[in-house]
Amino acid sequence: MRWVVENWHLLLAKPWDAVVLVLLAAASGAWVGTERQRREKAAGLRTMALVALGSCVFTMVGFAFTSTTGDSGRVAAQIVAGIGFLGAGALLRGTYGIEGMTTAATIWVVAAIGMSIGAGYVPGGLGLALLTRGVLTIAGRWEHRLFAGKHAATVLVVFDPDHGKTAVKLDRLLAEFYIAGEGIRREKAGDGREQWAIRFQLAERHHHDFLAALADVPGVIAITRTTADL
Repeated sequence: MRWVVENWHLLLAKPWDAVVLVLLAAASGAWVGTERQRREKAAGLRTMALVALGSCVFTMVGFAFTSTTGDSGRVAAQIVAGIGFLGAGALLRGTYGIEGMTTAATIWVVAAIGMSIGAGYVPGGLGLALLTRGVLTIAGRWEHRLFAGKHAATVLVVFDPDHGKTAVKLDRLLAEFYIAGEGIRREKAGDGREQWAIRFQLAERHHHDFLAALADVPGVIAITRTTADL
């Protein structure tokens, strides 16, 4: 089929080719960014959409240069360099090490999506967006299960509800570590406190990170390891 192999700049009438391509680039970046937005990362839907949009526009501007006025290859190289600085801004040194590596890598790939679409290779750009989203969601869960360790653990967490605020923070933390809700038993602990029995299965490093993150949640009063099953 022609539309699969040919450049969309040759298939669409001008100036509508540029309009269609920038809209597709922004939509593709936004779609990839929804996963980061859902996980409440620093760079979410809007950032990824703008990265893809900017990369697409710069790529089309680069192709407008001729051999006497500039080099389109230099524009592409500068896009990659600029995205490197933007991705570095997503890296944070947290309490448990460097954070934001996946988000920084996603910004880098989204720029490639925008450049591919801006160059007219829309099927390749859309395919890359689909693959990127799949890596962030399906492969992320598969990785977590594959390296989650062989033994499950259970902890009892006693906390002050603080009008439901602490529960919201705990739910967010559990989602961050891919701990399913069916592995949690909720009950009252007396004196207005609540107790959650959380059963989880994590790799050794993530195991310690999870316990440390639990201890950092405001309102958590006590954390006790137990061998009891839920």
